[in-house]
Amino acid sequence: MPDAFLDSSVVIGLFFRNRGERKVCEDAVPITATLYCSRYVIFEVSRGFLRNLINLHNISFEHESFADLHQAAHSGQLRFKRYAMETWLGAFDDYFAEMALEQGSIENGLDLFELRAKIRGWVRRGWRKMVTKCAIINDIGCRPDITAPFVRSDDLLDQRLPLEQCGQPTACELQSFMRGHASRAQSILDGLRRISNPDKETARRIEAIHHLSNMVPGKPFSGSNCHSCGDALICLESPSTMWVITKNGKHFEPLVGILRIGLSIAKPAKSTK
Repeated sequence: MPDAFLDSSVVIGLFFRNRGERKVCEDAVPITATLYCSRYVIFEVSRGFLRNLINLHNISFEHESFADLHQAAHSGQLRFKRYAMETWLGAFDDYFAEMALEQGSIENGLDLFELRAKIRGWVRRGWRKMVTKCAIINDIGCRPDITAPFVRSDDLLDQRLPLEQCGQPTACELQSFMRGHASRAQSILDGLRRISNPDKETARRIEAIHHLSNMVPGKPFSGSNCHSCGDALICLESPSTMWVITKNGKHFEPLVGILRIGLSIAKPAKSTK
């Protein structure tokens, strides 16, 4: 059986989410497969999912009750829209699921202190599992020195990410990676351009791949182009002998079809149990 190269959605599902999410992700992994991940995926999880989860933990200190926070998160306020609501709603689902398992009911047990404790536990355990349960590769040359999230002296969660160094040739080896995969990157670009009416994410990916494929060697570039290429870079980095495992079939199916590599898609979870 092939080994498994995990994208960020499956890394999150396997190591940070509730039992239901873990189960559908586990079912998508080939039996006996060794789990592989990359530094690029770890950075993607950190700057996206983990940063939003950390923000939820820290913003909770601004509210007096769980009900107040929950209502504010659903209120449509612009300050909450800056963060990924999918991450926040998923965190609430995980909290409800754990409280129900522990107490048999969630009617009287919801409070901010408990929510913060749960989030800190998910972040701590999930990070440890992510970096120990997977064999990690780094063909892209992404930063290997990202530190684990930590609790500051003021009780807020934090993680120091060198986002300002994304796209700097002295700190990023993506230019070299793209030159080494020039023909395959061009195949992806040509294939995506043939898609009629591409969605916004695919349109951004086409533009970003074109930009990265035509970079002047040694010249800094915008880190947003690297981020927009996300799924394509994961497919380029995945060894041809492995299957890419994802929950995002919509955007990965065209990519693996172009590169002719294996793919397994985790189904949406129907329960948190």
